[in-house]
Amino acid sequence: MNIAERSTSSIAPIPRWLVAGLTAAVLILLGGWLLAGVYVYYRFAGPVAPRVMVGDTPVGGLSDAQAAERVDQRWNRERVLLVTDGERYWQAQPLDFGLWVDPAATARQAYRVGRGERRFQELWQVIFDRQPLEIRPQVVFSPTIAVERLRNWRGLVEYAPEPPQLSYAGGEWCAVPGAAGIALDVEATVRLMEQNAEVILRSGVLTLVTRRLPSPTADLEARLPSLVEQLNRPLRVEGYDPILDRSEVWDVPPELLAEWVRLDWESGEPRLRLDEIGFPAYLEGLQNRLTDGRSVWLPPDPYNLSERWVSGTPYTVILRHPPTTYTVQPGDTLLSISYRVQIPAWMILRANPGLNPDVLPTGSALTIPSRSDLLPLPVVIGKRILISISAQRMTVVENGQPIREFVISTGIDRSPTQPGVFQVQTHVAEAYASVWDLTMPYFLGIYEAWPGFMNGIHGLPTLSSGRRLWAGNLGRPVSYGCIILDLPAAEWLYDWAQNGVVVEIRE
Repeated sequence: MNIAERSTSSIAPIPRWLVAGLTAAVLILLGGWLLAGVYVYYRFAGPVAPRVMVGDTPVGGLSDAQAAERVDQRWNRERVLLVTDGERYWQAQPLDFGLWVDPAATARQAYRVGRGERRFQELWQVIFDRQPLEIRPQVVFSPTIAVERLRNWRGLVEYAPEPPQLSYAGGEWCAVPGAAGIALDVEATVRLMEQNAEVILRSGVLTLVTRRLPSPTADLEARLPSLVEQLNRPLRVEGYDPILDRSEVWDVPPELLAEWVRLDWESGEPRLRLDEIGFPAYLEGLQNRLTDGRSVWLPPDPYNLSERWVSGTPYTVILRHPPTTYTVQPGDTLLSISYRVQIPAWMILRANPGLNPDVLPTGSALTIPSRSDLLPLPVVIGKRILISISAQRMTVVENGQPIREFVISTGIDRSPTQPGVFQVQTHVAEAYASVWDLTMPYFLGIYEAWPGFMNGIHGLPTLSSGRRLWAGNLGRPVSYGCIILDLPAAEWLYDWAQNGVVVEIRE
C-alpha cells in the first residue's frame, strides 16, 4: 500500500441523515422565504389575492381600481332585477329601485383579503386551497328612490277588482264576487327591501308586497230584486216556414241562457246584456229538433240578442224544405205534375237530366227540387200576398191581418199562372214583354216561367200602339201567365211589396 492509497481511504463518507437534514433545512428556509415574500407582497403591495370572488364575480389578480370597475359593471350595470307580484313578472335594473353595490368599498374589502387580521388564514387559503374565497358585496339601499319608483309602478302593478256578476243555480239568481283586484303596498315593500337588500340583489328577484282588493257584492245584492223580472224573461227563437206560413217557437233553456248573461255597470247602474258567442252553436242544435227533413237557414241580420231579450222579440230563422220525389201516375203530364208539386216544369226537367217530357213512364220516380229554391232572397217577415186563381182575387196580408183585397186576372188555359209559393224578386216600373209586345206598368217579378222569362204581378198592360188591354176583363183569366191588377192597385202594391215579400198562389 502506497501513501496515496492510505490518504484516500482515511476520508470518512457524509452521513445520510446529515444530507437529509441539510436538505430539509434548505427547503424550510426557502418555504419561509416564500411565505415571507408572499406575505410582504400581499401585505404591502400587489393586486387582489387570487381566487377572490365578490359573490359570483371574480376579482382576483385585479388592482383596486380594476376590481371596483368590474364590480360596478357586473353588479350595477349588467344585473337584471326580476320584479314580481307572485303572478306577473317585469324586468328592471336594481338601480331603478335605489339598490346598488358600492364598487369602491367592495373593492377595498376584496383587496384586504390576506392583509387584514385574518391574513395568515386567508393567505393559506389563497395558496393551498383550490376553492374560491368569496366576500360579500357592500350593498347600498336608498328608500327615497325606492318609494318614488314604486309609486310610479302603481299604474303597472295595481288593478281594480272586477265587478260582481250574477250566478244561476237551482232556478235562482244570486250575486257572486268578481275577480279580486291588487293594490301595491309601497311602505311594506320598502321595509322588505331594507331588511333583505343583499338577498334581493344576489337573487335578482324583488317580490312586491301587495294586498288583494275583494270584489264588492252588497250593491248588486240590493239591486237584484229589480233585475229578476228581466233575468227570468225567456229568449225565444222562432222558426218560420214561408212555404207553409207557419212558425215554431223554441225557448233557450234557462241554464244555457244564464251562461250568456253579462252584467255591466254604467254610471253606477247595472245593465244586463247577452253574450252572443254561444248562440250559433244553439242554432245549429235546433236542426236536430226538425225530424221532417227541413233545415234551418239563418238570415243575414245581426242577432241583437240583448235587444230581443229585453223587448221579448224572438229571433227568427227560416225553415227550408228538402227536395222530394214524385212517382208518375197514369195520365200524368209534366205540366200536371208541375201544378201538383207547385214547381215550374223547367226546374223539374233540370233536376232530372235525360227526362223526356213527352214520355213519362208510369211508376217512374222524379226528383222534385226544394220548394224553398223558389225563395232566393231573404224572406220579409210579416208581409204576404195571397192569390186565388179560382176566385180571381188577391189578398194583401200584413202582420197576420188582411189589409187590402183586389180583383185580379190570371193566365189563360194555354198560358196558365203557376201555383206555388214564390217571392217578389224584381221591381220594374215599366217592363216590356217582346213576345207579346206588351208594356207592363209596376211590374213585380215573382218566378221564372222558363229560364230568363219572369212572370209577375203588374197593372193593366198596353200594346205598342198605346191601346190598353183587359180593362174591362178583371175578375177572369185573360193574361199570358202574369197576375193583372188595375193601375191604382198595381201602383200601391208596387210601393208596399219590397223584394223578399212572399207571394202564395193557390189554385
